[in-house]
Amino acid sequence: MPLPKTIHIAGVPIKIVVDDLSDDECFGYYSHDRKMIVISHVLVGKKLFDTVRHEMMEAALCLSGVGFCETMEQEAIVRCMEEVFFPAWDRFQKRMNR
Repeated sequence: MPLPKTIHIAGVPIKIVVDDLSDDECFGYYSHDRKMIVISHVLVGKKLFDTVRHEMMEAALCLSGVGFCETMEQEAIVRCMEEVFFPAWDRFQKRMNR
């Protein structure tokens, strides 16, 4: 099943693009300026979903502002994951029928 072209995190549309990432160690990345997650075209199965989840967490941290803190405050990260990331992840999983 193909990935959705867009997901919403904290109400912000984030594009998902599958591309040829030349670095074998780079499975994906999140570009905050472009509001886009890029995933390696070679990923399938669990590795694909784990990578999408990882990049969605990166996006959630950036969108909430936590990703730009000088020091990471544990409570802020936990609240971000509970209120911003996991609702977005649940919607993603429903769209993928998992």
